[in-house]
Amino acid sequence: MILTTSSGDFPIPSDVASRLPQVPPVPDPTAPQYKQAKRAFTDWLDAAPQHAIDFERLRRWHLVQNDLAAAARAEGRAFVVTEDGLD
Repeated sequence: MILTTSSGDFPIPSDVASRLPQVPPVPDPTAPQYKQAKRAFTDWLDAAPQHAIDFERLRRWHLVQNDLAAAARAEGRAFVVTEDGLD
């Protein structure tokens, strides 16, 4: 798996990937079947309270990783994806 951040793309270590919540991708507004995909995503999100929690956990983790990658880039050091921000 690859994490895409504003600082670049980074491989997600398998131990981190195994802890990430299973969330379908957010629909791309430029995709040809966007309306159907958006509806399916919304239905999935509304299907169980845990889905909204998982989506928020993944969103927050991605924001933290983005910030950490930007800091590493600014300091000229390598960035490795971590679990920071997941819990």
